Parts: sequence; structure tokens; C-alpha cells
Amino acid sequence: MRLKRIIRLIRRAGFAIAFSGSFATASLAQSAPHLSDLTLTVGTPNKTGLHRQLIAANEIENLPYKINWADFDSTPPLVEALRAGHVDIAAGGDTGVLAAIANGVKVTILAGAWERKESGSAILVRGDSPLKGVADLKGHKVALPYFTKQHYQFAKALEQAGVPFDNKLILNLNTTDGLSALVNSQVDAFVVWDPNTAIAQQQHGARILQSLSKVIDTAGVLYAPTYAVEDPVRKAALEDLTRRIIRAQAWVNAHPTEWAEQVAKLSQISPDAANLQASRSRVEYVPATDGDVLSGWQKEVAYFRDSGQFKRDFKVEDYVVKDFGDLIRDENKKLVKTN
Repeated sequence: MRLKRIIRLIRRAGFAIAFSGSFATASLAQSAPHLSDLTLTVGTPNKTGLHRQLIAANEIENLPYKINWADFDSTPPLVEALRAGHVDIAAGGDTGVLAAIANGVKVTILAGAWERKESGSAILVRGDSPLKGVADLKGHKVALPYFTKQHYQFAKALEQAGVPFDNKLILNLNTTDGLSALVNSQVDAFVVWDPNTAIAQQQHGARILQSLSKVIDTAGVLYAPTYAVEDPVRKAALEDLTRRIIRAQAWVNAHPTEWAEQVAKLSQISPDAANLQASRSRVEYVPATDGDVLSGWQKEVAYFRDSGQFKRDFKVEDYVVKDFGDLIRDENKKLVKTN
């Protein structure tokens, strides 16, 4: 029954796997030929994540292993696929990962990912909406993909504005259904992230009611199933791929115009939306053991536990692979020297 449920969730979320084609064998594979028989599935919970970044930055060239791509609407269905053994590494919002850990999913955190700009994490309303601030949302319907990073940010925004989190009015909708509900006046606001925010603004005239990163911000997560890190062969591949992910993100940060062009082409969104999302994002990978990273995640766990939405409390630090911190610091130093 669990497998059938997972399959339904994956289909509902728009799960898609695309094979990457043939890859040349790199020197790493020559020193460790067992990697050439390995396939890693990379999970992406949006239209601008790892899948497109690694391709745009040419970081899938000369891989010593093979890659499959797994694309999702958001982090929660991605984590369900990870639970079922269909994803080996992913990056995205922290809330879905923390919720998975609270529910007993064996997830391991490899790195944190700080958004250094405002980003497109926001509460959206229609362009002609009379709503002026978060306090005005009281009594109004809101579309929100639950247990995403924006769930936590939105909850804190309501808390600061003195508005209760009403489950009857705050509807759990994915990004496609949420946008449709906003455009068709079935809800009064829509909580979402880029490039969905940029698409709503550019193509549907949506207006940002509140930028959520200004309310509270926590680091995103690079993560993997625990079994993948416990397997020496798979871990070696994950270490190599993590370095490529860091380099790909650095390329994205340094080439916003080219990145926007690639996003428009690879994700089939409008150039205007692609340029807008690229202009307000700059992500940097950092060790997950950094104090501000861990403390932010721990406060988030406490919030969801105290509100009864997490079944148990836990120390986030216990789920971090600490030796990946040295790898991340090393790769970041190499990038500084290169630039």
C-alpha cells in the first residue's frame, strides 16, 4: 500500500526522470573503475535547481558515473521518492527535509545553501487586489504548498502580523494549482518561490504582498538518503558530484545573463521571467555545521514541534555528515583562487 501511495504522490507532483545520455570516463573512474557502473539520480524540486544548473555550467561533462534526473514540483514529493530509493541527492528547501526527518525518513544533510539576495520567496496577490499587507490576509483564502520552506516563512509572517494560521483558509495546493487558483480568484493570495513567482508576476500581473526572506530566512539543504552516504562507492560519487554542484552554483552566480538564457530554454519559461528570477538570487553552499545554519534549522524544528506539526523533536546536527564540511570549504577556496 505504501508503494502505491508513493507512486500516486510522485505522479501528482509531476515526477519526471530523464536520462542524461552517454558520459565520457574521467580520471576518477580510472582510479576507481567501480564508479563507472554506478548511476546517481539527482532530484530537483523546481525549474531552476540542480538539473538545469549542472547542465548550464557544463558540470556533467566527463563524469565517472551516470546520472538520471528526477524533477518535482516541490520538496515534499521529492522526499517521498527519496524514501522509496528513487533519489540519491537533492537540493532545495529545508522545511521539507526537516519534516521528513521528523517523520522517520532516513535523510542525511550534506550542506547548507544560503540565499544572499532577496530571492522570489513571496506572498503573491492579484495585481488589482485591495490587500496591502500581511495583516489584511485575515479571513482570506491562501494557496500554499505545505511543508515547503515558504510554509515556515509564511507561518512566521502571519505570527508577526498577529494573524492565526487557519487550516480551513490556508489551502495545501501545489505550485500549478496554486497559481491557477490565484489567477481565477479562487484564493486571495498565493505563497510560492522563484521561478514561479517571476512567472506569476511577468505573465499574470501578480503583485508581491510580502517578500518572505525579509520576514525570516534559513539555509536551504543539499541532502541524500542515509544509505547512499553509508555506501563507500556511492559516497565517493556523491563527494565528486557535490564539488560539481558547488562549481555549477558559482557559475550561475557569476553569469546571470547566460543563466537566465539557459533557464528560459531548459525550463521553457519566458525570458522576462527567467531574467527576473536570475536578478534576485545568489546562492552559496556552506558547511551544514556552521552555527547560524544549524541554529536556524533547530529553531524551525522547534516551531513545527511546538505547533504540533512535527511528530517529534530532534537535533538537526545528528543528521549532518560532518566530513562534507571540509569538502565544501576546500571547493569554495578553490573557487576564490580561480576568480
